[in-house]
Amino acid sequence: MKKYAAKRLISIALFAISIVCSNLAFANNLEYKIKAVLAFKILSYIQFPASSAGFEENIFKIGFSGNDAELAVFKSLESKKVKGRKISVEQITSTDNLASFSSVFISQHSGLPWQKVLVALKGTSTLTLGEADSFAETGGIIGFYKFQDKIRFLINREAAENSGLKINAQLFRVGKLVGN
Repeated sequence: MKKYAAKRLISIALFAISIVCSNLAFANNLEYKIKAVLAFKILSYIQFPASSAGFEENIFKIGFSGNDAELAVFKSLESKKVKGRKISVEQITSTDNLASFSSVFISQHSGLPWQKVLVALKGTSTLTLGEADSFAETGGIIGFYKFQDKIRFLINREAAENSGLKINAQLFRVGKLVGN
């Protein structure tokens, strides 16, 4: 009888763990869906220089550095257009050719250190989005963060201007400015 009760207890515990884990995965997936939608909306408020990279053949190229589940969420943007261009999302695994993207998103789960990505993109007109602590404060253009269970974002206007990007004033109403 004790053997049966122990097996049943283990089964119930494993079932409970699987529910908790699936809920955590769902919550994480939902968080990245929100970030993907926000990133998509933000792109429409950014004016890129005419000579910007990543606009070949009417395509808006987004580089993504993160895990496969997050990449899949961002790939769902490929059915959309921004500024009349079809979105293309590609996984990036090194700092080579980063300037060929219009925008780069660096996840917390990225294998690439975000600081190296920012250094590699210095002097380019690539919009950088990230979610690491102090991302926007230390040179990233848009930094996502959670506040009271909501996704918010910081805007580094100086980093945007240094990249030749112009941010529509309406974006400043919903994002928080950092830096000068």
